Amino acid sequence: MSLQTFMTAVLRNWWVILGLAILAAVGSAFGVSRQAPEYRASAMVELKPSTEIQEVNQTINMMNLLDKRTPINTIARKATSSSMQKQVADKLQAQGVTLTEVKNADITADVLPSANLIELTAKSANPEHAAAICNTLATELLDQASGRVLEMDLIDPATAPSSPVGPQTTRVIVLGLLSGLVLGIIFALLENALRTSRATRAELAR
Repeated sequence: MSLQTFMTAVLRNWWVILGLAILAAVGSAFGVSRQAPEYRASAMVELKPSTEIQEVNQTINMMNLLDKRTPINTIARKATSSSMQKQVADKLQAQGVTLTEVKNADITADVLPSANLIELTAKSANPEHAAAICNTLATELLDQASGRVLEMDLIDPATAPSSPVGPQTTRVIVLGLLSGLVLGIIFALLENALRTSRATRAELAR
């Protein structure tokens, strides 16, 4: 298809393209307006050798073990497990946090590179719940990791976020607008192809 053909099809159907783009943008805006705001809270925990270790060699061995990343990766994996979600929901039941809300919290446990730190994040439509889920998750991990060999500390507890992270209204509307433009152009090209095909058949018939 030549550029001239493309431009002819677009200019002939510009009103369709514009209409579909506006319709898609308005639909996206309406959809976003009906979505609840989403807040994200984060907490930081540290995995380190237990203070109960008295011998220097044992401390060195634990540091070497931590360097292999196996213990911290295992703990991070536990943080996102379904059993941990249930424990967190049970702890927060009195605060009105349900198991469904915890499961929908999009909990993440990211192990920071070159550090024995895990960043925990949780989302919720309620900023207080987002922070509570995050801190309760950290507390549960601390209880599981406490022992004579390794222990965890909550070095940066989560606080209730003041501003939502979603929905991203502008981004959604722009994507809707672009989608409408693409659909409009496709329609224009199909209409031009059908018009050309009919004209060719009519010419052959004559």
